[in-house]
Amino acid sequence: MQSNSGGGHDAFFELESAASTFGALKHREQWSGAEALVLTPNHCEIVRDYLLEAESGNIPELRQPWERAGWYTKAMHWIENSLRTLGFHLTEPPAPLKWWSLSCVLRLVTARGIVYFKTNAKQPMFAQEPAILTYLADLFPGRVPIVLASVPAEGWMLLADAGDKLSRDTVENKVALLRTFGEVQLDMVNRTEALIELGCADRRPEKLVPFVEPLLADKLVVSELAPEELGELRRYLPRIIAMCERISDYAVPPTLVHGDLHMGNAAIREGRIAYLDWTDACVAHPFMDMFVIFDESDLPLRTQLRDAYLELWSDFEPMDRLLELWSLCEVVHAMHHAVSYQSILRHTEDRSRGELGPPTFYLRKALRRLEE
Repeated sequence: MQSNSGGGHDAFFELESAASTFGALKHREQWSGAEALVLTPNHCEIVRDYLLEAESGNIPELRQPWERAGWYTKAMHWIENSLRTLGFHLTEPPAPLKWWSLSCVLRLVTARGIVYFKTNAKQPMFAQEPAILTYLADLFPGRVPIVLASVPAEGWMLLADAGDKLSRDTVENKVALLRTFGEVQLDMVNRTEALIELGCADRRPEKLVPFVEPLLADKLVVSELAPEELGELRRYLPRIIAMCERISDYAVPPTLVHGDLHMGNAAIREGRIAYLDWTDACVAHPFMDMFVIFDESDLPLRTQLRDAYLELWSDFEPMDRLLELWSLCEVVHAMHHAVSYQSILRHTEDRSRGELGPPTFYLRKALRRLEE
């Protein structure tokens, strides 16, 4: 992708014809190599580099499987065979819902309803989503999508439709999202070792400490911060580390963390909420998941949501201590997710990092909380 003179973007897509034979040309057609291209300056370098890469066969190591020639044909062969085994058959061509550097999701319309195909990037901090979903579905029926079929070695899975998107428009839905998920977290407190064995990263607050200073020294991460912002964050470094360490002084235990919990990652069917997209699942402090509360701009509503969630943890600490812990987590959760983004960026191909952007949002959020 490259910016154009109008301030927008030109996007370039490779379209693979799975039904054609290479070399079968129509009358007066011929193949052109990179040296024969005549393009505008904005386009020439991008397309030329792409063709030179294709001709040389030197594909970057971090290029995702679904961005490589031949992958779609292979994946569709497995999808169609798996659906047939399950008693489904496609009634429409697959529709891509998500196709980017972190995942590929296809919507499959069948005679028996909607099925989804999903595969994720192999990232160090990403969970083995098919295994996690299978495990959680047994413990919490209806709370996660059902895995109909999977190929763990490829990271492929077919998922049953989990229901309609949960409306973002009501306070009741936000409270239900948080409290229902909090109940899942409480049930998972004594199952953290099982989660780690299934491939969830161990990201308890004390394990965050070694990552904080390198985070603020990583030019890829801090590139969009103003010098004075970066200077302030580095000045607060001892305090940030102390906050990470102080969390363990409170009795609220580590548990299952979704990693990307928000209204867009929830569905509802017959009044029951299901949670989607478990790519970032890990073992961490439960409050690391509370984007819905931390990012709420309406202060009275933020307080209402916070208190509704914290009430679930009142067997571990009295409310005054929970509020102290919450204040620490307002900073630590931002650093937790900045470290997540740092890892994702470092393991994403250079050309695709623009899809993600640097974790400036989280660093600025931490700085605002520290300055309040």
